[in-house]
Amino acid sequence: MQKPLQEKIRELRKNKKYTLEQLAQKAGCSKSYISQLEKGKTVPSVSMLGRLAGALDSQVSELLSENSQDFQWDWHLPKSERRVIQYPDGKVTSQLLTRGVFQKKMQPVITIIEPGGTSDKIGKLLHPPGSEEFVLVLEGKIDFWIGTDHIMLHEGDTLYFKGDQAHGWANSGKKTARVLFTWTPPVW
Repeated sequence: MQKPLQEKIRELRKNKKYTLEQLAQKAGCSKSYISQLEKGKTVPSVSMLGRLAGALDSQVSELLSENSQDFQWDWHLPKSERRVIQYPDGKVTSQLLTRGVFQKKMQPVITIIEPGGTSDKIGKLLHPPGSEEFVLVLEGKIDFWIGTDHIMLHEGDTLYFKGDQAHGWANSGKKTARVLFTWTPPVW
């Protein structure tokens, strides 16, 4: 049985022997936010998940992962069994396309971005040094920023760039976009 996110965060914090305040300082948030998070009263943004994972010497994928020992074969994932991550604003949903992501060398996800949906912080996403990111727009279009460069990506367009460059994206159109993101190594 999979543990809820709040239980995983609390368990990792306690294993590290961090107080609520110590974890909050490491993740750059308030003690009350960590308390609300561990009680399931709030949902972290994608960037906050990254900061929490870093503060806990973990990966986002570990916080979100299923127990991989529950699966005899992890190379096949039926569409109906994909893990879904709903962003806090309700306009963005990501589907993990593999099991046991933290055991893989790359991480593919399909992200559905409703009009007005954005990455947590435009132009502020940073992945670990040496990481790479590939983007393929399957449907619709999105605005993408890498550093100060703005690129409008249309259906079929791709990007491939160093993941440790500041970047972000938004759907400023009127139609839903579907985008395949792939990172190496896994960043969630």
